[in-house]
Amino acid sequence: MNTVLLSIIESEEEASRLENEAKQQALLILTEARRKASEILEKSLIEGEALSEELLQKARDEAVEEANLQADSKNRELESIRLKSKERLNKAAEYIVERIVS
Repeated sequence: MNTVLLSIIESEEEASRLENEAKQQALLILTEARRKASEILEKSLIEGEALSEELLQKARDEAVEEANLQADSKNRELESIRLKSKERLNKAAEYIVERIVS
């Protein structure tokens, strides 16, 4: 009977030891999982910031390019108006000279 009790006690102690080891192993796994999740989150944040900055820079570049295109178009229109005005001024001057000379 004594050996049966000792066997039961040993089995309970072994079960308790195994339970404690399992708890420790679970804590290690959980800690490692949290560490990896934190690393993944940090990496995602860094990549997200880099992507946001890249997209923002691209939008800025496109805005500058569009502004330059509009400025070029405006300059061409102004040059066209200037040339037409000069042409009309020349025609007006010729007309005046013709009227005075005639």
